Amino acid sequence: MTDQIVVGLASWIILDTNYPDFKSGSEAAFALVFSPKKPLEDIAPHAAVAPSRIHRGSGVYGIIAQVVHVAEDWWVIDAGVLAFQDSSPPVDAKPGAWLRGEIQIDIDPYDYFEHWGHQPGVPALIYEWRIDKIEVQTAPYVEISPRKFALDATKLGWREVAETKAFEDPAGEYLLHCTRLNGPRWPRSKRLP
Repeated sequence: MTDQIVVGLASWIILDTNYPDFKSGSEAAFALVFSPKKPLEDIAPHAAVAPSRIHRGSGVYGIIAQVVHVAEDWWVIDAGVLAFQDSSPPVDAKPGAWLRGEIQIDIDPYDYFEHWGHQPGVPALIYEWRIDKIEVQTAPYVEISPRKFALDATKLGWREVAETKAFEDPAGEYLLHCTRLNGPRWPRSKRLP
């Protein structure tokens, strides 16, 4: 399993002052949050099953993952790296269960390091990363219905940049290409350095 990962980052996370702007070549600490592209399938484990992820583009991965923590309104999987979802787990998401499917992986906006990570009995989820490369989404937002906007699907693309500039591009979407350095660990404080 590789220590490289590509994760999504929306500008609003930086604008909320949860993190500073990121720079290529710098180091940062954060947890990962996931969102399934469609419901994950329950699979029966066998001797060859191991956590895995296959990069499918952007921050999307095909995964085989084991459920490692379940609470009423959030849960954690191990797909070669630990990630959580901030919503009620599906019925079949029991600790030890194996799931497969496709997920989007993004930077934790604040939920783990401000809330979940300080509760007793939760797994450590914060990793230290080196930011190897940063890309920004080049498609503009277009109005798809009154006061509702989405990226222009005909112009989707990524351009490499040296750093995020959330205050200059408040609707920006980024990809961070990262190498895992250490972790996981628990939050040291409510705000990460």
